[in-house]
Order: sequence, then structure tokens, then C-alpha cells
Amino acid sequence: MATVVLGSVLIYSFFLPQTAPKQITLAVLPFPENREFTPLSVGFAAALRDSIALSRDVAVVDTVSTNAVMWDPDKSSGMSHILAITHFVDGELHAVEGRLERIDFRVVNVSRPNWKEVLNVEDAEFNGSQTLQSQRDNVTLQVREALYDNSLLRTEPTQHSTDSYRNYLISLGSWLLGNKDSDLFSSLHEAYQAKSKDLFEETGVATHPSQKLWEALDVFEETQDTAAFSETIWRLAGEYPNSLAVGALGSLAYDLQKLQLAENVWLRVARLQPQSAFAALNVAHVRRLLGDSEGADQAFRIATLRDDLGIVEYFKVLDEHVASDAQNYIVESIDSAVIQELRESAGGLIRGEFLIVASIHAGTLSSLPPNKIQTANLWRSPPLWLHESDPRWTESRNYLAQNFSTASATVAADVLPNADSMDAVTELFAPRRPE
Repeated sequence: MATVVLGSVLIYSFFLPQTAPKQITLAVLPFPENREFTPLSVGFAAALRDSIALSRDVAVVDTVSTNAVMWDPDKSSGMSHILAITHFVDGELHAVEGRLERIDFRVVNVSRPNWKEVLNVEDAEFNGSQTLQSQRDNVTLQVREALYDNSLLRTEPTQHSTDSYRNYLISLGSWLLGNKDSDLFSSLHEAYQAKSKDLFEETGVATHPSQKLWEALDVFEETQDTAAFSETIWRLAGEYPNSLAVGALGSLAYDLQKLQLAENVWLRVARLQPQSAFAALNVAHVRRLLGDSEGADQAFRIATLRDDLGIVEYFKVLDEHVASDAQNYIVESIDSAVIQELRESAGGLIRGEFLIVASIHAGTLSSLPPNKIQTANLWRSPPLWLHESDPRWTESRNYLAQNFSTASATVAADVLPNADSMDAVTELFAPRRPE
């Protein structure tokens, strides 16, 4: 009997962790370089996050949320609860006279009161054959192995030149450090996404799922084939459940009034962006439309905790109008200065769902030149808490339809055919192990 029990324990210890998916949520903390945050070290940590995030087995918190918490002394001590993570990765780059020589990194399990290191690598050397990208890949693989991550997606297939990749990391880290003390830092998710696309155009460096998403958006602009576009977005979000495609699917589902799918997808986005008030507001909005007032109130409370824009109160006022069936939905209290600051951080453009929604609410969208607006949404439905008959929406909808092919594309009847199947939605983000 003792032999049987011992054998069962050994089998459990050695084999079960390799086959059983785990509910792991990971954050990659900003790395210092020689104990100081530098553009290169911060950019390296952000790129490491993106590399680990190719996994299907692990949910990975976005860089903006992580840095917003870790660079705030009032939040950093409670970062495991604020970010709702089970594990984190941190480390340090060591440089001598501007040349990187070594890297330290570790993986820490924070899911229990007594934190536990599950991996600790010290003084891993950079040798002549190792570029920053290959070193990032080495760290990625070791982190995934420590977490028993068996997903098929391992590291980025494209190898970039040493100079291009280093310039990319420095530019990315410079942008993050430049917003380190911004009052809007914890709401810069879409500006960060915009910066990533700009850097791709400048350096050719971006994650594979981001490139595929941008490619799909470009094709959609040309073909206006909503069925093909929605199928691509569904597949990308499922294959890369930590990528920008998840947010794109949430917007698409809402556009097409697939509200149950929109709720599930935005809940996933809110998990990946735990400092985004806008993600929580999206959840509140679709729950209100689904008739879940208690769930909407809960999402509102979460949005309020995440808000550093002072904009949640605006949507709360609108929500009271909706709840009381008031006929006058126009509210003039939106802060145009917030929109302007976010526009500046996004390179002077109105792009990303939040900026466009805010501009529609402010009644200023149609006054902007079309070349200053970048949208891939279908805009079949009014944005957060605007009534279909609100003149701001009517004017904006006509303007969008006249100037953007995506807003005037014909919607096929079979778009998102899987959206009504809860089994399909459940499977969408489920870990997939190799056979």
C-alpha cells in the first residue's frame, strides 16, 4: 500500500503539473538598469511582457497597468491585490560603461500569504552571440517552463537586427518613462497601443498578433468584408488571448449587438488591464443593456476605483438618466481638457475607442478633420450611454459613415455566427494544450 501511495504521489508531482491548466495571472514589473530605471531596461521589461503574453496558458497584465501601480508608492505595496495577479516577474539589467553584461530575473508566486520564488536566475551573462531579443526569448522560455506553460506559442518568430531592436526598446521605454508621473498614466492604454503601432512603422518591431490585427484592419478598410473581418478577429483573440485583438473583438461584438459576447470579452480585457477605468465602464454599459443593474453597479464601483480621469462621474450621471427613463440625455459636463491631454499623448490624433467615444459625447467629433481620426469600428450602435436619438450621436454617425468605409460597410447576416453559443465563448479563451 505504501508503494502504491508513494507511486501516486510521484506521478502527481511529476506529470500532473505538466498537463493541468492553471489559473495564472502574471505581471512583468519594470526592470531597472544598475538600480535605476532607464529607457532600455523599462523597454526590455515591456517587450518581455509581450513575449510571455503570446502564451495561451497564462493571463498577462498589460504594461501600462503594471507600471502605473509599481511607480506609485501608495499602490506598489499592495500590487498583488490591485493587479489581481498570482505571479510576477522582476529583474535587473547590469551594464558596465554602457554595455549590458548580465541579467537577473525571478518568478514569484504571490497567490498565498507567504510568497514563494519558483524561479531565481542570477548573473545570466550576455555573450557575444546573444542579442537583446535572444536574451528576452531565453527569459521567456524559462518563465514559461517555471509556470508549466505548455502552450504551442513560444517566442516571436521574426528576428530583428540588433540596432533596430535596441532602438525599439529605448523608444518604448522612453515613452513609458515620459508618462511615469502623468496624472493620466493609468488611463493611457490606448495611447500606448497607438505608440506601439507608430514604433512598428518606424522600426518594424511589433508582436505577431499586433501585426496580424493591423493587417486585418487594413484589409477591412479595402474590402469592407465584415464576415471575413469578424472571423479573423475571433480567431486572433482566441489564439492570442492576451493581445489587442481581444479588445477589438469586444468592440466588434458591441457594434453588432452581441451583448453577451461583449460582456465576456470585456471582462477578459478588464482582467488584462486592471487599471483601466474604460474597460470597467464597458462592462458596466453592456450589463446595463442586458438588464443586469446589480452587475452594472459593481462594474461602476470598480471603474471609480480605477479612475484618474474624473470621467466616471460623467457616465454615472448618464446612467441615472437611463435608469429613470429621462428623455434628455445630453450632459455637458465632460472635461475637454482630458480629451486634449489624451490626444497629445496619442500624437495629436483621435484614435482608440475611448477618445472617439469621448469626442462624440463632447459633440466635437464632426468638427475634426477626418485625417485626424483613426477608427476601425463599425459604429452601428451609439457609444456608452448615448441614446439612439441623441443629436450628438445622429450627427457623429452621419459624419463617420460619410468619411470612413468601415462605418458604412454592409454587415453580413452570418457575422460572428459563434457568438450566440456559450460553449464557443467559453472555449474562446480556454487554455489549449498540445495533443
